[in-house]
Amino acid sequence: MNPENQSHEIEDEDVENEKMESAPGLNRRAFLQTAGAAAGLAASAGTLGVLSTPAQAQTAAAENYPMPPKLVARPLKASTLATTGISRKTHEEHWKLYEGYVKKTNELFEKISSVSRDPKLANQSYSEIRELKVELSFALGGVKNHELYFDILGRTQNAADAKPAGNLLQEINRSFGSPEKWAADLKATGIAARGWVWTAHDHDLKRLMNYIGDAQNTYPIWNATPIIGLDVYEHAYYLDFQTNRGAYIDAFLANVNWSAVASRYAEALGMRTRFDGLSVTF
Repeated sequence: MNPENQSHEIEDEDVENEKMESAPGLNRRAFLQTAGAAAGLAASAGTLGVLSTPAQAQTAAAENYPMPPKLVARPLKASTLATTGISRKTHEEHWKLYEGYVKKTNELFEKISSVSRDPKLANQSYSEIRELKVELSFALGGVKNHELYFDILGRTQNAADAKPAGNLLQEINRSFGSPEKWAADLKATGIAARGWVWTAHDHDLKRLMNYIGDAQNTYPIWNATPIIGLDVYEHAYYLDFQTNRGAYIDAFLANVNWSAVASRYAEALGMRTRFDGLSVTF
C-alpha cells in the first residue's frame, strides 16, 4: 500500500452525521502481524529494565512516539451494493460514515504520537492522553466493525454464499443447535443492542457466541475473533426500513455471504492463543 499523504482537521464529535473525506484503510493481515510483533515486544519488556533517572523519564515523556501506518478506506464490493432489501443508496451513505472513521483514526494516530506522556498530566477524570485514547477506541472500532460488516454482506452467484456448510455449519449446530436458532439469537440480540452484534469464535470457550455492543467500543470480549458483524445503528437501515429494525435484520440475514464468513472462521481457527497457560492452536 502506498497511500497519499493527506492532512486532516479534527471534526465535530458526532462522526455519524458528518460529511467525510476519503482517507487512508485497514489491512487485516497487516494489523494482525503488527499486533503479534507488539505482543513479542511486551513479552520481552522485562529484560529491558526501567528508566533509571527522573531525567530519562522526563525525556521519554516529551518525545514523539512512532505512528501506526495510515489506514485506507476499502471500496464497497459489487455484491454488497447489490443486496436484496438493503438499497444501494443506504450502503453508499453508510460507507461515508465508515470513511469518516478511517479519517478520524488517522488524525488520532498523529495526535497520540505527540501527546505528552508526563504522568503528572495524565488523569482518569480528564486529560489529553485519556481523551485521545478513548476516542481512538471509538474511531478504530468503527473502522474494524464496518469493514467486517461490509465484507460479509452481499452474495455472488457462488452457491456456497447462500448457506453455511462444512466445519462452520457443524460449529453453528454445536454452539446454537441449528442455523435457525443462531439466526433467532442474533436477531433478538440485535433488537436488544444499541449499536452492534458480533458472532465471534471465542478461543477460550471454544465455541461461537453472539456478543452485544452499544457503540463502536463497548463491551469488548478479549480473545474472541468476530466473524460476523451486524450494525444496528439507525443509519444502517432507516432509509429502507424506517424504525422497523426487525425487518432490517431479516434482510441482513438473507444477504449474509457465507463463503466470506467461512473464510473468516477458518482464519480464526488458525490463530494461536493462550489457554490454560499453553500456547495452542484450535
